Order: sequence, then structure tokens, then C-alpha cells
Amino acid sequence: MPEPERVELERVAQDLHAEAASGNPEPGRLRQFATQLKDKLLEGTTTMAATQGIQMAEQALAALM
Repeated sequence: MPEPERVELERVAQDLHAEAASGNPEPGRLRQFATQLKDKLLEGTTTMAATQGIQMAEQALAALM
């Protein structure tokens, strides 16, 4: 994955983590960050880690719905 895309993926993952770890996470923001994370993973190269990350994002989104 090219450096700019990797940096953006890490930023979105950090935002998702920060929201999830906050005292009162907002479901809408969690959905937003999980969707962004999934989209970024889909844009990147297909690896086992990316595939697992996409599946985890989909599970998280399903749980938030």
C-alpha cells in the first residue's frame, strides 16, 4: 500500500479507536469511522490482514445497526 494511503488508514483506525475508547462513544461516529476503515482497506491491496480487517469492520457495523 502506498505511503499516503497507509497513513490515512492509520489515522482512521486511530480515530475509530479513540471514539470507541471514549467515555461515551457515539454510534454514528463509530459507524462513520468503521465505514471509512472498511473503504480504505478495500482500496488497498488484497492481503489476509486486509480481508480480516474488512470482515471485522463489517461485523462492527452490523452490531451498530
